[in-house]
Amino acid sequence: MDINKDSKKISFCIVVPMYNEESNAEKCVTTIHDFISKLSYKTALIAVNDGSKDKTGDILKNISTKLNKFIIETHEKNKGYGSANLTGAKRAFKEGYDYALFMDADLTQNVSYIYPFIEEMNKGTDFIKATRYAKGGGVKDVPFNRWIVSLIGNKIIKIFFRLPLTDYTNGFRAVKTCLLSQIECEDRGFSYLIEEVKKISKISKSYAEVPYILTVRESKYSKSKFQYSPKVYYKYLRYLFKK
Repeated sequence: MDINKDSKKISFCIVVPMYNEESNAEKCVTTIHDFISKLSYKTALIAVNDGSKDKTGDILKNISTKLNKFIIETHEKNKGYGSANLTGAKRAFKEGYDYALFMDADLTQNVSYIYPFIEEMNKGTDFIKATRYAKGGGVKDVPFNRWIVSLIGNKIIKIFFRLPLTDYTNGFRAVKTCLLSQIECEDRGFSYLIEEVKKISKISKSYAEVPYILTVRESKYSKSKFQYSPKVYYKYLRYLFKK
């Protein structure tokens, strides 16, 4: 499919939350920016610096002078993954983009997967989620204990939510900004992802999944900000019972 043939129909921006990413910020921004610059769409990259204590902010500012599709949002203090997502979503809506496509700063989500997202956006799909757990998806070099816990957790969530999705805890997704502007989320941590799905499901009319292969961070980059813990899973599970 020629993804550029319907380029006048949609616009989208990539939203990337960042916290202490000085070793990876420049590569992340340039990789994504180079990719979207070759597309025949109205696009931009929004990096949300979530109160980084290292040189992430300085690096982003230096890069911004060289790029024409780059927007920086800054939290003076660290507010958490959920807050960074909300800030990016609000800016995307303010700038008039049809979709916000959220990605991680560690480049474990290859930019080539943006293509199938575009296909779904051109169809007008409300909520598009990347998945590791459907045909064509998977993980590479991810520790088995992390993979199996995530797989079981997502199966449990699917039973409760009853949506045509298989990977609820994955932050790689695209959502119509007009829908994001209609919800109010309270969670500021990683369980924001579950709260978002819960609230979007009340107004979303269509869903789609994009199978992808999740990789791990390269050793030279900072460690993942997500940590498996009982507290995290408790926060995930509490949304299963909320009305």
